[in-house]
Amino acid sequence: MKFTTLICALSFLFSVGGVSAQEVKKDDDKKIQEVVTMMADPLPSIPNADGSLPVDTNPPKGMASSEILKRAINFVKMESTKYIKGNRVTTGSKAECVAVFNYKPKELNPAADVQGTITMHLSIEAKEGKYRYTISKITHNAKNVDFTGGDIYNEVPACGSMKLPTDLWKRIKSEAIKHSGELANDLKEAMKISSTTPVNSDEW
Repeated sequence: MKFTTLICALSFLFSVGGVSAQEVKKDDDKKIQEVVTMMADPLPSIPNADGSLPVDTNPPKGMASSEILKRAINFVKMESTKYIKGNRVTTGSKAECVAVFNYKPKELNPAADVQGTITMHLSIEAKEGKYRYTISKITHNAKNVDFTGGDIYNEVPACGSMKLPTDLWKRIKSEAIKHSGELANDLKEAMKISSTTPVNSDEW
């Protein structure tokens, strides 16, 4: 009897463990993540007597994590004409913000009142010679809350498919993914800029 009880308990634990693993995988599928290598900026060279530049035979070095973090912080601080950044947070090795894109359907008479915003969370983690960005929590929020789609990775929108038809929901999701790509590209370009460069026009 005790043996049977033990088997049942173990089976339950394994089934719970399996569910947890599936939940973790599902959460990971909702993230757009990439690790980008960063090499240290080359040091200025002193010309040779004949005016030519010396050949640097030293192996390339990874950029210092402190410089990478400063660049990430600069990006979080930068203003954009394409989206609004909010909830800016920085810690010892990470910079974060929320990007808010305006969303307006391209159709003249959409099947649902879905105009509003697409928001996403951006996290940038710095290490020696590399950084990792993660874009997550991508959601659609309509001005009319009855037509809010919510998490764009959900098959069925938060407001239900009766209010937000499948074709329109797919278009919203496609637009959200396109915006996440714009955010990632902006970040990569900004990370090429030295941390000593002012990030806003009113800085000097």
